[in-house]
Amino acid sequence: MSLAYDLYQPGRSALHRADPRVKLLLTLCASGCLLATQNLWLILLALAGVHGLLWLAGIEGRRIGWVWRVTLPTAALIALLWALLNPVGEEPLIAWWVVRLSAFNVAQGLAIGLRIAALAFVVLSWLFTTDQSSLVLGLVALGLPYTWGLTVAMALRYLPTMAGVFRTISEAQQARALDLTRGGPFRRARAYIPITVAMLITALRTAQHLSYALESRALGALPHRSYLHRLRFRPLDLAYTVAILALTLAFAWARLAYGLGAHPLALVP
Repeated sequence: MSLAYDLYQPGRSALHRADPRVKLLLTLCASGCLLATQNLWLILLALAGVHGLLWLAGIEGRRIGWVWRVTLPTAALIALLWALLNPVGEEPLIAWWVVRLSAFNVAQGLAIGLRIAALAFVVLSWLFTTDQSSLVLGLVALGLPYTWGLTVAMALRYLPTMAGVFRTISEAQQARALDLTRGGPFRRARAYIPITVAMLITALRTAQHLSYALESRALGALPHRSYLHRLRFRPLDLAYTVAILALTLAFAWARLAYGLGAHPLALVP
């Protein structure tokens, strides 16, 4: 299935075979470590590590490129605004009018912007390698009710689908002479009204069809569900869990004790 309709890419890599609860733990721990650091070199190292992980998992390059296309504009805008709006007292590299760019605030802006991309790659590495049934089973095994887990999985499943629908409707409307580039911001926003209306109608129809499909499968008819496949927490999954927790605790200790990652350029202040 194409990327426009599904994030999951089938595979037999170690990341694919890992328990979904382990991958969720990796996602949460890696995200917490990224949020706790603003060091440019550590964030670049994290980006290189997650790209290596995706390469070992056999994730297609077009999927990785899609993540960059989605996150890079936001990351670049955040980096630029941070560098421009947060001048520091160091000797500036560029000083013109109110613009004072130094190595410190440029590195800090790049670190904060690239952290957005790193967080996106961390989360999507979980979604790229976990199918919907395993995702639901993992959430249910953690104590989430099945209907809630199914809701989360379907929301993640239909996000790329609705993005594809938006692109299709937008291209169809522009083929009918709808101009989305002319005029000021308010005029351009009004030009999106036909697309928004078509999107709402499509979303309502999709929700109705999905409800019919779930009802035909007797969702919620019995208090306890039966499962064709059940998760098995293997010894290798336990080893992964111990390693993830050990590395996370080690980073947290180094962050609190030595300030690791607190400075945009120096690893330790």
